[in-house]
Amino acid sequence: MTKNNKDIFYSIRKLYDTFTKSEKKVADFIMQTPEKVLYTSITDLAEMCGVGDTTVFRFCKSLKLNGYQDLKMTLAQAIAGKEGKEDLIVGEINANDDVAAIAKKALAASVSALEETCGLIDPAAIKNASDLIAAAKQVHFFGMGSSGVTAMEAKQKFMRILPNVNYVSDSHMQLMAAALMDSADVAVVFSYSGSTKDIIELLKIIRKNGAKIICITKFAKSQIAGLSDVVLLCGSNEGPLQGGALSTTFAQLYLLDVLYLKYFVDHFEKSKENKAKTTEAISSKLL
Repeated sequence: MTKNNKDIFYSIRKLYDTFTKSEKKVADFIMQTPEKVLYTSITDLAEMCGVGDTTVFRFCKSLKLNGYQDLKMTLAQAIAGKEGKEDLIVGEINANDDVAAIAKKALAASVSALEETCGLIDPAAIKNASDLIAAAKQVHFFGMGSSGVTAMEAKQKFMRILPNVNYVSDSHMQLMAAALMDSADVAVVFSYSGSTKDIIELLKIIRKNGAKIICITKFAKSQIAGLSDVVLLCGSNEGPLQGGALSTTFAQLYLLDVLYLKYFVDHFEKSKENKAKTTEAISSKLL
């Protein structure tokens, strides 16, 4: 594996005869379409191969990998090596790109993410999310890593018109906040992959307490989507070597903006009044 500078394709071929029939389906799919795997969740890969999630995980263990994300990371590094790329953005940026090329590719990735997200918007889901926020005693925004930045922005955005919004960045404090939520509360959760262990643990606590959950994720069949009451899908293809890609953040922020504006329109007079109050409160800080 990568720790021993072994090519993952070589390892799959070497161990192929030791795989079970189901694991061979996963191996065949990876060998035939490796690039597609980079942008696929474990659940989606399992479905495309006609196997269960546990088979994919077992396949990873057979390759002495720590899990599915480790598989994607190793695969991405192998693809990058075969294509002679030294950069971290597989399939987009390469070592020979100048500033102009980098700028155009970054713009194209962001525009593509926004357009894809717009196409994925479900008006009924946005309306449901707005209604849940309106009925909530407390609204908690959650996110880890780069998604935590979006969650913090969500709190700052909604606190201009709502007094009952919360966000904490520390993962332990997020768990404590989740533990005290009840059926009158709503959680808005940001997670691109939908399969982050900390977020899944968080959502299980929230679900156990009976609070409603709105999630913003890339994968409709991810574990957090299955735990949520409302799922809002964002675009952007973020590979395993592109953690924290701004195109993904832009897609999440765009969905956040749509949700915020929908809530504002649904409660126009009160939102307008509160926005005026909060704007006036900070106006003296401007030169």
